[in-house]
Amino acid sequence: MRRIFLLICLSFLPFLIFSQETKKKSDTASTSRIYLDASGGISFPMGVFGKYNPENSESGFAAQGFLAEVNLDWIGKNDFGLAIEYAFQKNPLKNSVKNDTLSGMAGPLGNGSWTSHYLLAGLVVIKIIHKVYIEGRALIGVVLSSSPVFSTLDPVYKTHDSNTGTGFAYSVQLGAGYAVSPRVLVKANIEYLVGNPGIHHQYGAQVIGVDTATGKFIYSAPITFETKRTLSALSVKAGVVIKLSK
Repeated sequence: MRRIFLLICLSFLPFLIFSQETKKKSDTASTSRIYLDASGGISFPMGVFGKYNPENSESGFAAQGFLAEVNLDWIGKNDFGLAIEYAFQKNPLKNSVKNDTLSGMAGPLGNGSWTSHYLLAGLVVIKIIHKVYIEGRALIGVVLSSSPVFSTLDPVYKTHDSNTGTGFAYSVQLGAGYAVSPRVLVKANIEYLVGNPGIHHQYGAQVIGVDTATGKFIYSAPITFETKRTLSALSVKAGVVIKLSK
């Protein structure tokens, strides 16, 4: 995945070189611009995220899902700027594992899904040539994710506990579009999004009985459940861009 990330980042070079060499001819070229865009599309699991082997501790069991996101971009001189992104991703679990029970779980995985929230920030390049819109982003941030895969079993009461995993995330995306008016554009883009959420859930010692000989309580041993997954997906999306500044 790191190689894919580096290769996609290198694809930004033509945009960077072109932006450096192109001279602006209007006054608006030297002023900052703010764009707000919303998009959504299909999320295709990549790598271990889509694996369905219950014996593989890295398997995510994810099927094709969807991704929706909102971006706020501030663009300074030479078409470079900063971006903030919120993304919501949902990938159902594969039907083939709905009856499988993982180690430490109270029951089968069932028909649940991966539900993830991303908050990312980083660099953006946006260029408009006549009415053609071109964008590229490289972002890093955090992910909060829930899934039956992160469920744990209380060792004493045998109850089912849901957990939310947190971790590092990054995204690389490229897109193009067309200006339908001076302030509104339509676009399509692809995004490679990766999150590494994990859980650390500890059950402390609990009373499980009484020693009839001594009258003392009997305690269970503390147990810690710890697991991490890699959520990697390629998304194909379409959306609308609104230019907020003049």
